[in-house]
Amino acid sequence: MIRLSSRNAWQDFTKDEAVIRPRLMNSIRPSISLSAKRRKRRMKKLRALGLSHKEVSAFIAEAKPTVELESILANLASRGLSDYVKLDYLVIRGLAYYTGTVFEAFDTKGELRAIAGGGRYDNLVKLISGGQADLPALGFGMGDVVLLELLKARELLPEFVAHVDASA
Repeated sequence: MIRLSSRNAWQDFTKDEAVIRPRLMNSIRPSISLSAKRRKRRMKKLRALGLSHKEVSAFIAEAKPTVELESILANLASRGLSDYVKLDYLVIRGLAYYTGTVFEAFDTKGELRAIAGGGRYDNLVKLISGGQADLPALGFGMGDVVLLELLKARELLPEFVAHVDASA
């Protein structure tokens, strides 16, 4: 299952580009499993940003797609892939170079944390090339440990046989 989100949607919602910086975005992440003390600190950070937990929860629950996300969802639907994609504003990639759509890939049973995650970045190539190339891109990273755990759980990990074939 691919969960799609958008840093642009969060920026439009908060009306402040500074809010989408990684350190501040952590304040928006779900706080269900946090201790009461840490949850209270997150709520205080949200208030400092001019946001309430209720507003943020409503934004996430509404899950209104941006124009960009509507286009992506329509494209995937036309390919018969709608069942594998979900709009989910709880997906908040922490790296500051993401500029648009972000995503995370999960096992279909939803038992493990994200197997992979990534997104669009319009300025990263320009930044790392010292301004010599200006090219929007999309990238992702994959978790080898999560993938290993998934293969084990589904009994799909091939048996490892350690031997040396010296006959050649």
